[in-house]
Amino acid sequence: MIGKELAEKLLKFLRDYLNFYKSFLEIESEKYNDLANNNVATLDGHVRKEEAFMLKARGLEQERDKLVAQTGDPKATFRQLIPMFEPSLQPQAKSIFDELSQVTLNLKEINLRCNQLTELKLHKIEKDVSKLKNNPELQRIYSSKAEEGSTPPSILSKKV
Repeated sequence: MIGKELAEKLLKFLRDYLNFYKSFLEIESEKYNDLANNNVATLDGHVRKEEAFMLKARGLEQERDKLVAQTGDPKATFRQLIPMFEPSLQPQAKSIFDELSQVTLNLKEINLRCNQLTELKLHKIEKDVSKLKNNPELQRIYSSKAEEGSTPPSILSKKV
């Protein structure tokens, strides 16, 4: 059984952890929308926020490890900790755990979608660059527009 003081610390941590991952999911969703809409201008900002979130996640993992170690079972997962809470706190712990599980599943899914979309766009860019390299006329047109300062609207969305 986890003592009441430690249980309350764990619950507070779990709530904060959940809120952190909800915010992270929001950033990742915005990043996906930017990718899907070729919005390169704001995509960079989301990637920077994502990097900051990754650093903060490491710190949260260290904090989680310290708290879980205090339970007497340092290798326990959140799911395994729930029965160790006093019965009156178990429903609250389970609710937070269930919501956190769903958020992390959603985060994993949006990351997978971001990766797939990025791969598709990179493949298209590689194809377009290959076309440019193998077609002197297209190279001339593209080079002249670049020299004029009016590059094509977006290599990500324009067929070459």
